[in-house]
Amino acid sequence: MATHTIPPDAAVARAPGLMSSDLDGETVLMSVERLKYYGLEATAERIWKLIEHPRRASEICAALLAEYEVDRARCEPQVQAFLEELRREGLVQVDFPELA
Repeated sequence: MATHTIPPDAAVARAPGLMSSDLDGETVLMSVERLKYYGLEATAERIWKLIEHPRRASEICAALLAEYEVDRARCEPQVQAFLEELRREGLVQVDFPELA
């Protein structure tokens, strides 16, 4: 089975039709389509806020590097893996860059 990752130049945004709310300091998402809910912890919640509008994966990582004590070598693969997880769950839309 092939593993997909979100490339740094892909634009990512929240999928339409999701509900989100703050519940005791934690962001909770509800997918009515999948009848599932998701709880986001601090860094995941920050990424969720960053993708309110389309943003490139590299821009998300740059924002996290500026806000958290993390190095790029650790940040980029973790951000890409988290975005891929959101994509698999149907929580984000990804505009993949054109292949040259």
